[in-house]
Amino acid sequence: MTNENERRETPLDAGMVIGGFIVGLLVGGIMALLKAPQSGQKTRRQLEETGDQLLSKIEAVIPPDPIAQGLAEGKAAARRRQAELGLGKGR
Repeated sequence: MTNENERRETPLDAGMVIGGFIVGLLVGGIMALLKAPQSGQKTRRQLEETGDQLLSKIEAVIPPDPIAQGLAEGKAAARRRQAELGLGKGR
């Protein structure tokens, strides 16, 4: 029998980690806005620039469509293997 006080550990998946990171960024950003000693216009400009940079980094890390990317990689691997075996389209 299992002890009721034991906790079951579940592995973290990438979605949970990324979600937690984004929530942390949002909370940190809100706190920074509340404590900022500068004008609203300057803060908005900085937020826009930072948001654009963050979006670029996220898009670079996370593929826009993992299924399409996987299919493209699979097709490329098949073409390479076909060329290695000398099986071209003309044969």
